Amino acid sequence: MGNRFSSKFSKHSSSASSKRGVKRKHEDDTESVLSSSENNEDDDRRSESRKSETSGNDPEIGLAPLSDIHTPKRKHLKSTSKYIYQTLFLNGENSDIKIYALGQEWKLHKIYLSQSPYFACMFNGSWRESLLSEIDLQIPDPAIDNAALKTAFGSLYRDYVFMKPVEVIGVLAAAFLLQLDGLKQQCLTLMSNTISGDTVCSYYEACCRYDVENLRTECYNWLLTNILNSTDLDLFKQISVDMMKTLIGDPKLFVMQVEMDIYTVLKRWIFLKENPSWCGEYKTMLSCIDDYFKKTEEVDCFLETTTGQTYLPAFSDIRWQHIAIDLDSLLILEQDRIINLEWIKPLYHGMWRKMLRLEQSKDKGPEDVPDESHFNKTSLRCGRLLKCEGEYCWRWVGYNYGVDILLTYVNNLIFIKRNTTTQPNPHSANLEKQKNLAYRLTIASVDKDGKMTQTKSTGIQKISLHKDEEMLALTVNNTFTFPLYLSMNILLTGQPCSQPEHIDICSVARSKVLLHSSSQTPAVLMCNAESQTEDLAEKAKKSLIQDVSLSSATAKLCQTTGTVVSTSDPGSSKKTLTIVHHSSGTDCPSSNGAGSVELLAPNTSSNQPSENSPVTSHTEPAENSPQSSSTTKKSKRVLKYPEDEEVI
Repeated sequence: MGNRFSSKFSKHSSSASSKRGVKRKHEDDTESVLSSSENNEDDDRRSESRKSETSGNDPEIGLAPLSDIHTPKRKHLKSTSKYIYQTLFLNGENSDIKIYALGQEWKLHKIYLSQSPYFACMFNGSWRESLLSEIDLQIPDPAIDNAALKTAFGSLYRDYVFMKPVEVIGVLAAAFLLQLDGLKQQCLTLMSNTISGDTVCSYYEACCRYDVENLRTECYNWLLTNILNSTDLDLFKQISVDMMKTLIGDPKLFVMQVEMDIYTVLKRWIFLKENPSWCGEYKTMLSCIDDYFKKTEEVDCFLETTTGQTYLPAFSDIRWQHIAIDLDSLLILEQDRIINLEWIKPLYHGMWRKMLRLEQSKDKGPEDVPDESHFNKTSLRCGRLLKCEGEYCWRWVGYNYGVDILLTYVNNLIFIKRNTTTQPNPHSANLEKQKNLAYRLTIASVDKDGKMTQTKSTGIQKISLHKDEEMLALTVNNTFTFPLYLSMNILLTGQPCSQPEHIDICSVARSKVLLHSSSQTPAVLMCNAESQTEDLAEKAKKSLIQDVSLSSATAKLCQTTGTVVSTSDPGSSKKTLTIVHHSSGTDCPSSNGAGSVELLAPNTSSNQPSENSPVTSHTEPAENSPQSSSTTKKSKRVLKYPEDEEVI
């Protein structure tokens, strides 16, 4: 019987089965059919169905695509690597060397251990261990435990490793000890993929310990991006003082609101570091923080206490000039008593001069692109979190020298606008025709673990804006995903002046520049009639005597009706100055004409008041005075800002 098949093919476009495979007649000679169909199939077998035409009335059956016939099928057999790992490593069969480490015995094989340069050098060199069958391996790194050592040794017996993120640092330490480059790379890849609030601090410390620069940078950037927006309480407990200081001072820090939020985060950080067992809810933490700092002794602010001095360096890079522009922020500083407000007083003079220059049109802002170091140190830091796609418009509140800046995000575009009359303004607006400002705008996309996936920055830009003018600041690529972290630095004033624009309160507090008089600063005592408890009639009947003991001091009488009597003991460096107001003379000066005595003391002690310290109505004994230990008390100094008074 001849072949009944025809070489012609018919198209079955309407049949659903024709899309899944080809159909052919059932005949004995299948070889000729396969040969004929292979010559006519299309090059792209995955996108089109095979076409065939049948003859006769024989029934049709559906067959699998021809490509499936040539696809190799995999069947998992018992792995040789698994057999070697189980038999030789775990069971220790045919072991030719024993390793003793961390109180455990390991029956291993030199031929496998020699994959490690550490052991290869030991076995093949002229070392004593090359002839031994038992080796006591010293493990100097405390990060290496038995589990990590088992993973490191086991990696020599198979080509894959299973590790948990919680174990990876110990395995990495063992890989560095045994010089296993492949295992190192597997550890670093796993660490890079699992950076989160739970792991970032331990990963960063490990990278610093083993000098892994790339991963260290990844961890550091994660902290810069998330530290001010994180609600992970365990994260703050792990951050050291040095690390926090470095983060706060970094110009790339993502400040999610304004500078005051950095201060708030530091409060939270200190509380969690001092109370590591606290595990309440995040919402209830603020009241607990306030209660904690209220326990500070009244004579000191927290950073002047023994405990607070540990955390003082972390506050050194806060830009206090941008906290002092908001009244509510100043009131919070007063209530917290964490810092001494005397430390930031030198900033007020420079800020006042800036305000006058801008209000009187003598400063239109930066004339050129500002110097990067000056910009990074003095610019206003602020930011915003855009949680999902939409249209946003916002401003950062505070006294911005009459320049109300509005930011708008719409259709992947970010605009910056100088608002004067088109939108309500929470404070006075400068109506100068043109104002200059410098800014740097940075955006970043982050994944669910807070890891930055994409970022873009404008760099430092200088622009000029007319009243109510709006300009495009940044175009956001379509590849960016939400949430978006937006960070912006803004500079509204011109080049730096002679007055301080930034103050390091860490240096100020430690050197006591503002708390105590220096060797060139004269101490001043004020005699104010209003500050005394007695009335003027009683003061006229008796003498008012004040005794002050100083070292090598000279006195000068200024605007008083009293007499200065100087006495000193022979051979003593102390000089006692007695100021006497005679009852037979004129009345004690009134509050408007308060008398004062200026004591020029080049070698005054550290407990004497300075020019910048508030004047008190009583005289404090000097450090060397016998009464100093019992009578000296520090009074609480608080700056009061009336509600009806605008604070600059």
